[in-house]
Amino acid sequence: MSSDLALDLGSATTRVADERGALVLEEPTVVAVECDGRGLLGFGREARALGSATAGRVRFERPVRHGQLVDIALGEELLVEVMRAAGVSRLAHPRVLACVQSSATHVQRRALDRALRRAGARRVRFVEHPVACAIGAGLEIAEPSGSMVLDIGAGTTEIGVLALGGIVTSESLAVGTDDVADAVRALLARRYDLVVEPEVAGQVVRLVGAGERARPEGEHGEANLEVTGRRGSDGAPHTVVVSPEEIRPAVDELLGPVVSAAVRCISSAPPDLANDLLGSGLHLSGGGSLLAGAAQRIATGTGLPVHAVAEPSRTAVLGAARCLTTFELLGASVSSAPRR
Repeated sequence: MSSDLALDLGSATTRVADERGALVLEEPTVVAVECDGRGLLGFGREARALGSATAGRVRFERPVRHGQLVDIALGEELLVEVMRAAGVSRLAHPRVLACVQSSATHVQRRALDRALRRAGARRVRFVEHPVACAIGAGLEIAEPSGSMVLDIGAGTTEIGVLALGGIVTSESLAVGTDDVADAVRALLARRYDLVVEPEVAGQVVRLVGAGERARPEGEHGEANLEVTGRRGSDGAPHTVVVSPEEIRPAVDELLGPVVSAAVRCISSAPPDLANDLLGSGLHLSGGGSLLAGAAQRIATGTGLPVHAVAEPSRTAVLGAARCLTTFELLGASVSSAPRR
């Protein structure tokens, strides 16, 4: 096992990779705790399985929201389990390179630094999300010409124009695919009196996107979706049929602010770098890049060609893994937590 690890602590999914670029952990960022206490019983898929088998005696918690630790104590417990599952033992104290938002404050970085050290990290450093995504997408960010990445995650959207090894301009939005799922849940409750879990709503959004991508060019029409939950009026199990067109407005509510932020990011870049982007285009990553119509909407709104990356949900952690052996070359793009 490598002594160095890259971490992407996402709002929905936590990923860990080693310096060889091998993914060693990919689990939902969710924990199970006892309803009458604060003890952590499990995390990730294990937590979800535990919750479904204990008939309401366990509740789910998400200690990360919009890319930040919102419950420090529970987040530290989660990271202990994450590090253990990634192969960290009492005798092995790895260096950890963690992805952070470009807008993360000193306080937020110190909180994550402290949590990771308590979880067993020997040293903690940070790489900002746009940098990690650019490297994960295979972009040559050390060059003087400009490149651009747009990463739509579950809780945050990160946008950056990069050149000479660092971020030139960036935008960070506290919106992501979780917001689309919330909008879908509200729609189903309002229109069909159907109550569904967040995971079901997220699956609906993903299926709509998958259906559009799978449709041959020029072919119109998409299959309707069966969605199962319970009726809000009496709690009885209930199934409804939803058309993809009903889901589309929820996706548009997310993409509107994303496109506006991307345009601001381009507009604030130096003219020569902005001109470079007409050729190099915009590289789209994150789970939200798979949303139906996302690439086309962003291309139309920004006027740039949009390129999809190979593994959109894993781009950041794989980019951070490549950084593990090039700390010195990246200079200010990799940093430590500020100390008081």
